[in-house]
Amino acid sequence: TVETAYVNRGFVENDLREPQQAESDFEIALKSDPKDGQAHLGLAFASLALNHSGEAVRQSELAQQYLGDSGTVHVIRATAYGREGLLAKAADEYKAAIRFTPDDGSLYLALGNVYFGQQQYRQALEQLNTAKKYLPDDAQVYAQLARSYAALQEKQPAMENVQLAERYAAKTPTEANAESYTQSDIYVDTGEALDTLGYQNAAMQRFTWALTAPKSDRVAVRLAIAQLMAQQGHAQEAERQIALAQMEAEAGATEPPTGDEYLEASNILEQLHEYQLSESYLQKAQAAGASDIDVRVDLANDYLALGDTTRAAAELAAVSQADGSRSDYSYLLAEANVYEQQNKGAKALSAFAEAASASGEDQTAEQQLLQTGANEGYRITPQISVLSNLMQEPIFEDSTVYVLDSKTFGHPPPYQGNTIDTALLPLPRYSIETDWTDAFHLHFGPAPTTGGFFQIRNARGLISVPAIGVVDRDTTDYNFNFGVAPAVRIGSSVITFNSGMQGTVRRDSLSPREMNQNIGRVYTFVSTSSFLDAVSATGYFIHDFGPFTEIPLNESTLAGAVDFRVGAPWSKTALITGWGANDQHFNSKTLGNTENYYTSSYVGLTRRFSTHLNIEGIAEDLRAWRVVPYAIVGSGTGTGSSTVTYSGIAQALRPAGTVDYSPTRNWDVQFQGAYEDTRSFHLYDMTQNGVVLSYTRPFGRTFNDETGEVHLKYPIRFSAGLQEETFPNFTHGRTQEFRPYVSINIF
Repeated sequence: TVETAYVNRGFVENDLREPQQAESDFEIALKSDPKDGQAHLGLAFASLALNHSGEAVRQSELAQQYLGDSGTVHVIRATAYGREGLLAKAADEYKAAIRFTPDDGSLYLALGNVYFGQQQYRQALEQLNTAKKYLPDDAQVYAQLARSYAALQEKQPAMENVQLAERYAAKTPTEANAESYTQSDIYVDTGEALDTLGYQNAAMQRFTWALTAPKSDRVAVRLAIAQLMAQQGHAQEAERQIALAQMEAEAGATEPPTGDEYLEASNILEQLHEYQLSESYLQKAQAAGASDIDVRVDLANDYLALGDTTRAAAELAAVSQADGSRSDYSYLLAEANVYEQQNKGAKALSAFAEAASASGEDQTAEQQLLQTGANEGYRITPQISVLSNLMQEPIFEDSTVYVLDSKTFGHPPPYQGNTIDTALLPLPRYSIETDWTDAFHLHFGPAPTTGGFFQIRNARGLISVPAIGVVDRDTTDYNFNFGVAPAVRIGSSVITFNSGMQGTVRRDSLSPREMNQNIGRVYTFVSTSSFLDAVSATGYFIHDFGPFTEIPLNESTLAGAVDFRVGAPWSKTALITGWGANDQHFNSKTLGNTENYYTSSYVGLTRRFSTHLNIEGIAEDLRAWRVVPYAIVGSGTGTGSSTVTYSGIAQALRPAGTVDYSPTRNWDVQFQGAYEDTRSFHLYDMTQNGVVLSYTRPFGRTFNDETGEVHLKYPIRFSAGLQEETFPNFTHGRTQEFRPYVSINIF
């Protein structure tokens, strides 16, 4: 019946690492005196040892209520929050504890580890360097310093701290740190630092030492090796290391995996795209006491990778119900990806902004924020976003167009028996196009995103109009567009539509008779996520219609295309293939009817060698035919009613390639090259090559939405380059052209 005896025995049992017995004694004591602050404090320690983090926090708050504030209660809460993945709260508690014992180096070390977990490497270094003053012989401090410097790619201080960590780890551990780490732990940390710096052989050497070191945590070492194997693309070896870790633990050769180690194994399997196996390890992690928040966020990431947005959103909803905190990076990043998959651009933009603010030096969220900002546009209000683009580029026509022109617009025809009069062939030509586009997106509650644009487009130069002939133009188009973008879910896959209407007022200052036209358009663009993790598709259908204003001629065009990517979404290599067609009809009671048909089919491969380099190669088959009435082929006056027509067919084989290289986050350079082999008509064989250099500068602003104040970022992209076209077999006129390309994307 002596309540104090139960409290004292409970503390002894805590020291003896018997938390269950301690918990029982503290609960008996609290039944006698519910306001015993020492009993609440002891129960908080026991709950922490039993991985009951929520109960540890509650008991520490009760201890603080009855005993007053102390560094101890803040350390308990910091440890509990850290285990729950609530790193921002853990950091606040460690700061509070430091105010009570500012000379305790272990607190600075713990706070540095929290900052490292938040990717805030500069702040981690500040705390770790302070810890070094109070713990000058602690190998842990130097190992964590090495990892922090390595994360910032500061090689010299990282290597110096690798050496210091291993030197102090080799010494006989002191009584103070004998239980806090082993030599094996230090080798794992220094190995990971070396791996981050790119010294993978040296990292593997440390992991090998760690396996044979005394009291080695072989599970931790095997997982470190598995992570290295996964980075190198050795999937089978990575999975083998995870399996060995499990087998050695089951055989008693090492301690059983902790919840955090199961989490790490799950993350490695996720990198290897073994999502079902990753999910099973998350279940083991939860059973072993891992943070419920970490488990649910990792489950959400698995579901996101599989395109199962509904289940991912459900896991994150369970997190937010369990804890009101929204400040931790992994949760915010997963939430942003859910919104992006749901096609909720405005919410995704805000969520990526929150994640970027919590990301420290990790650039993942910021890069996704910029990409989402480029798609969504500059937010004026929570409902309205705007985008703008100014571009000038050359227009080079396909070789098949020249062949058809030579067969249908020649007067007299260039064909005399089996010979060709090259002097009568159409000369190489080009146009310069300048576009200014202002677009908008509208968001109103659960309704699908709507939007549109107003565009002024000017094109100057020579162009082939199928029903008219080759025209020297200075044409200005005024385009008005409005559409809606719903998303339809089929199982775990999503089909996104962008459908609407567009009107064009076309006026020309040089050739108004041949070019002036009013055009209507209805369109649907479609894109899908990956079906069965094997194939995704994009496509469109367009119907253009409208009269010429100066001549009795009406156009009706049907165009469509479908493109497939065959391969898992995460695969580095994929097959790409597609088909498209364009069927133009120009109808007139007095001028006759013209039809111009064009089709293209291609197949190729795309290969992502790294995050910096992507190469794509295709082989394309171009086919076209045209039927033109004689009256239009002649003077173009529209007189006469002859039914004589000219017709022609053309075919070309077009191998092409693209190299896209991004040396840094801000710079990108793209090389393009193509050769068109006009089958049976090689005078119009051509090469088309180009290079474009782009620089992206982030533009930031503060915006208030339903979640509060967020700092949004948008990319302002400047692009400039040179495009070239050459006709190696043509002998008349200019057979080579170099023309500049310029583009500015604002927001």
